[in-house]
Amino acid sequence: MSGTLISAKEAMKRIDGADERHFVAQLGTGYVSLSKNRQYFRGYSFFTSKFPAKELHELPNDFVARHLVEMSIVTEAVQTSFNARKMNVALFGNNFPHVHWNIIPRYGTDPLPEDAIWSIDREIVESVHPSDEDLSSIRDQLKLGIRRLANRHEIEVSFECEPRPGMPS
Repeated sequence: MSGTLISAKEAMKRIDGADERHFVAQLGTGYVSLSKNRQYFRGYSFFTSKFPAKELHELPNDFVARHLVEMSIVTEAVQTSFNARKMNVALFGNNFPHVHWNIIPRYGTDPLPEDAIWSIDREIVESVHPSDEDLSSIRDQLKLGIRRLANRHEIEVSFECEPRPGMPS
């Protein structure tokens, strides 16, 4: 596959200004990170393609197939780790033209549980900023969920922010 591999650190910074504290895991096709600004929805995460593409259809079909399976695993891990009532998943890239999924857990306590989160006042959505201790707890919960599902689906996962030799790409 052509193109330069993006680092997890660069992806997190470009998507929502996050840093290494928000990194969760590295799968074969992408990185999992917690949103820095949207933890009102506890566990709100991103799954970012390692390879550059503005649109999903610009990536090779075999990569897309693997990426979608991994995105589904990350979504299930978020839902089960945080007992979300419903999951919203969206592929954007307007601010950062690189394939990355917004993985959004929804709860019965949401102000507008039947609507998209974009209908909720942005000040509410961005009102929760976990302490380092709470952020670590959220990250650890999600790591456990991803590890369990990766083992079940026989998908390699790393919890190191930097690329590891031997990690599939």
